Amino acid sequence: MALRRPSFLPSLDELENQVEARAAAQAPSKSAYFDHPIARNIFWVSLVLVIVSHLVALSLFFFID
Repeated sequence: MALRRPSFLPSLDELENQVEARAAAQAPSKSAYFDHPIARNIFWVSLVLVIVSHLVALSLFFFID
C-alpha cells in the first residue's frame, strides 16, 4: 500500500517552485569557486605550505652537499 502525502502539506511542485524562486532571488556570492570562507582559507594556507615546502626541499637539494 502506497503512502499518501498529507493534504495540509504543500505539493512537491509548489515546494520545488519555492526553492527555485529562493535560489534565483539570492545574490551571487563574491567568489564563484568557494561558497564557504573557511574552504577558501584552507585552500590558500595549503597552497602556501606546498610552495614553501617545495622551496625548502629545492634549497636543500641544491645547497647542501
